[in-house]
Amino acid sequence: MSYPAQVWLQHLLPKRLLCRVVHGAARARAPWLKDPLIRWFARHYHVDLSEAETATLTDYPTFNAFFTRALKPGARPLEGDERTIVSPADGLLTEFGRARAGQLLQAKNMRYSLAELLGEDEKEAARFVDGAYLTIYLAPHNYHRVHTPVAGTLIRTRYIPGRRLSVNAVTAGAVHGLFARNERVVCTLATAAGRLAVVLVGALNVSSISTTALGDIESGAPRVWQHEPGIPLARGAELGRFNLGSTVVLVFERGAAEWRDGLENGTEVRLGRALGRLYAEAFA
Repeated sequence: MSYPAQVWLQHLLPKRLLCRVVHGAARARAPWLKDPLIRWFARHYHVDLSEAETATLTDYPTFNAFFTRALKPGARPLEGDERTIVSPADGLLTEFGRARAGQLLQAKNMRYSLAELLGEDEKEAARFVDGAYLTIYLAPHNYHRVHTPVAGTLIRTRYIPGRRLSVNAVTAGAVHGLFARNERVVCTLATAAGRLAVVLVGALNVSSISTTALGDIESGAPRVWQHEPGIPLARGAELGRFNLGSTVVLVFERGAAEWRDGLENGTEVRLGRALGRLYAEAFA
């Protein structure tokens, strides 16, 4: 297959080394390093700090603290009621639909395996076949914490090692199975309508992925954490964050959810915005 030049360049880069360098620089506390870096990033990517809990750039102890900045209380009210599925993050809605025959759409005419994305065997993945899925790309300027789209109980966290290719539109349109090839963390929740998988997909320069349950998840061998008892999470509760940005994929169990009418690819979404509904039968 013929890749665009920027995709070929990513294959040639020493991505593990680059991520280690980024990890160190993003956590450096020296003002001579972190302050110019934060100022450049905020200016270059037009970061809106009006809703940030901390609006003064020099008050952030590290670049990573700035990148994963918290919002002011009430900045993202949740729409609808407990049946309403809200956006788990700020970003760009790139694809949504149903996982027909266990396949998800990555980009135009390019599908990838649901089982491979989740890192599950076919039997466990089968519960999600034909379920509703949705993908959100987080751009550099976005708020980079990920929240729960519905109330649920976190029952399992799975770390899956992989590549660290960019997840921008060019790469997503060129690399088959990109989201199932990149490093990722899968958070599985039990909800009133069945299982929900929230997949945090790593990318180029993502130095790590963190969850509220486990903290910073170290790259390396595949690992699974069974949360017993489960960890209850209200709708809109923080679930994890990207220490430099990436993509979130939601996958609901078959028969659990439907997306709202009028939803379109390419739409900018914000945390708390209504995206769909859980089926009423779950609340009978």
